[in-house]
Amino acid sequence: MHLDQKVKVICTDNDTTSSGKIIRIFPNGIDIEVSGTIIKLKKTKPSLYVGSMAGLEFIVKT
Repeated sequence: MHLDQKVKVICTDNDTTSSGKIIRIFPNGIDIEVSGTIIKLKKTKPSLYVGSMAGLEFIVKT
């Protein structure tokens, strides 16, 4: 995983998929930019990141 990498962002509440870009990497999470909005995701398992915004849950699998 690296900066500016394109990732698939999945909304678990309404089963939609969007394209996102990694803009920050932390030891325990990442920040993803999707359509001009930044979503903070926390690492929950070795290859799974989970975050929420506007009452919706989003995941990224790496």
